[in-house]
Amino acid sequence: MTAAATPHRHRTLLPYAAALVAVATLGACTGGDPGPSRTTPPASITTSSTPTTTTTAPAPSPTTSVDPVLAKIPANARPETEAGATAFAKFFFDALNRAAIGADPAVLEGLFDSGCATCVAMSDSVHDLQRAGQHHSGPTIRVVGVTTDSFVPEKRVVVVDVDQTAVDVLDGKGTRVDRTLAAKGAFAMTFKFAKGHWMIARLQTVAR
Repeated sequence: MTAAATPHRHRTLLPYAAALVAVATLGACTGGDPGPSRTTPPASITTSSTPTTTTTAPAPSPTTSVDPVLAKIPANARPETEAGATAFAKFFFDALNRAAIGADPAVLEGLFDSGCATCVAMSDSVHDLQRAGQHHSGPTIRVVGVTTDSFVPEKRVVVVDVDQTAVDVLDGKGTRVDRTLAAKGAFAMTFKFAKGHWMIARLQTVAR
């Protein structure tokens, strides 16, 4: 959305769709019936004097699990510091651009809290592009500045000034079906640090 939002789809700062659609695929497996039990004893029993050799399987090598969300966050945007939060703010809008260009909402997964209504709306917009078979032809949003509003444990907020670039919205054949509008805007981004990385707790437009 922009400071002055319009009702056109895909024309404001990533306008959003109405709902998400979840599809669950269930798989099932069946096992064969066991064969009949053998109750007749063998005709003879042969013993062997060869000692039994026991083979011990080697212990499995320890594996390191990498958090998929943390893995996609740049190193400079990971520390729980003011500089880390500023870098994360820039990274989020870069991720938003990449999500719209690739029509891939997975790019945004884990970067915001479910209570961030604007973030959810932006993600829904990318889902909307994906369902329509459309994508942005290039980056839509450019961060022009990030300033700290508050950075204390109880309240960590930065203000992000952005320019929205006019880019084409293309269908699967590369035909233009719409175009974003050029605009300027600003967001107040409230952070939380959870699961070992920054997340956006709230994203609000602010007047400049």
